[in-house]
Amino acid sequence: MIVPGIGAGVREGGKLMGALRAEHAGAVGSLVVSGMLAEPLARELGAGALPGAVLVREGGTLAGAEVVVRVIAGEPSAEDRSLVDAADRAGIPVVLVQLWPQAKWTEPFVLTPFVVECRPGEGFPVGEIADRIAEAVERAPALAGAIPVLRRAVEEDVVRGSVIRAAILGALGARRGPSRPALALAQAQTVSRLRALDPQLAGTSPDPRALAGTAALVYASGFALRALARAGRGKLPAPLVQAAVAAGGTWALAEGVKRLERLLARTGGD
Repeated sequence: MIVPGIGAGVREGGKLMGALRAEHAGAVGSLVVSGMLAEPLARELGAGALPGAVLVREGGTLAGAEVVVRVIAGEPSAEDRSLVDAADRAGIPVVLVQLWPQAKWTEPFVLTPFVVECRPGEGFPVGEIADRIAEAVERAPALAGAIPVLRRAVEEDVVRGSVIRAAILGALGARRGPSRPALALAQAQTVSRLRALDPQLAGTSPDPRALAGTAALVYASGFALRALARAGRGKLPAPLVQAAVAAGGTWALAEGVKRLERLLARTGGD
């Protein structure tokens, strides 16, 4: 018979291990570029990318696409609208890059919320396009692991979203009961997403020993953060204290993972 407390810890550890594996599960699709000037944009987005990660396609072919970047000029054509409709049915997000935007051109924002304006003489705003891809793609970290141009935007999006989510969990926990397990699970998901940005891990299964060690670290840090939150009670409102501790702890964990990955990248993983 397993002691209840130990059994709960084992179950939580299993959930953390699953969350840490999640972002590495299954192959990620390609970034497909189409439309006017698709070739030069694909070259910029594909700088240093793994083979097949960035493709130029015309004719509305969406097979194997993780996201489509469609370059348009003027109002969207029937072909543009057909492509967006087909992508919506397939669950594939579309980022529209609008050349020479005019104030009266509003239809792109009706087709998709992910629109980037490219003004004359300024070249493609690759950083802004990367930002929209980071927002649009569910598995953006895995995609960015294969496409270096996306990594900054995706990393920032992951950390920002994780800190906000942690603050909400902390504040809710102060009113509805313990939030430590939920926070630990969210932090494990954050670690998984950040580790997926490592090009050396793209398309590979994570080392079980590394997963177990990371799960143990996240599990232990949850208790440390709970103790810190309890120490701050009485000085400030409990929801504020728990939100601040949860957000700060998640940010620190994310920064630690990022620095470790950069150190491993410089040393070749030794």
